[in-house]
Amino acid sequence: MGPGRKGSRPLLLSHRLSMRSPVYPGMAPFIVARLRAMGEGASSNASLLVMGGHVGTHADAPLHFDEKGCSLSDFHVEELLFERAVLLDIPKREGELISREELQHREREWAGASFLMLRTGFQRFRSERPEVYAGRGPCLSAAAAEYLAGFYPRLRGLGIDAISISSPLHREEGRRAHRVLLGGRRFLIVEDMDLADKPKRYRRLIVAPLLAEGLDGAPCLVLGFP
Repeated sequence: MGPGRKGSRPLLLSHRLSMRSPVYPGMAPFIVARLRAMGEGASSNASLLVMGGHVGTHADAPLHFDEKGCSLSDFHVEELLFERAVLLDIPKREGELISREELQHREREWAGASFLMLRTGFQRFRSERPEVYAGRGPCLSAAAAEYLAGFYPRLRGLGIDAISISSPLHREEGRRAHRVLLGGRRFLIVEDMDLADKPKRYRRLIVAPLLAEGLDGAPCLVLGFP
């Protein structure tokens, strides 16, 4: 039997990567170039992929904000499997902070989870107004990050339906939140998730990033089993 109950079907919680995928300001986009083309006489088609590590639905490894932190390839397979995941609705507008109090008041809903997803609703801007999605998103406050870090090692991952847990409108606050969650622990942050119209509870969640040596972040496939 697979990672879910017999007959269960996984849900895709990650966006399909394309050259239209928005990126956080200053990060490299995703580019596909054709190396060989059958239409031009080649025996097969072959592509070249050029991309930054933080494009599309992607996982941040501790190395992203901790010089001595582990890279994605250092994670063991079992660390990419989360036995209980919970999605929490915390609606946010442009540039709003996610506060410690908002998470604390609803602790009973998610405290036993190994992976917590925050659905801010900001995903609605992703296709229609990508410049707003990339440049004016909500931000996890450093105080909220410190609160979540207190649940480690039970809580080993955090996801969000925004370009990042940081925001260009609150860069230093977002950096502090990253440092708190990733510093000195084996923790994953998954950003730019597809959480629209998704269930709130999952028996299992799989985060499958590109496992190349030395990566501080990489696009990932996220599968949830309700």
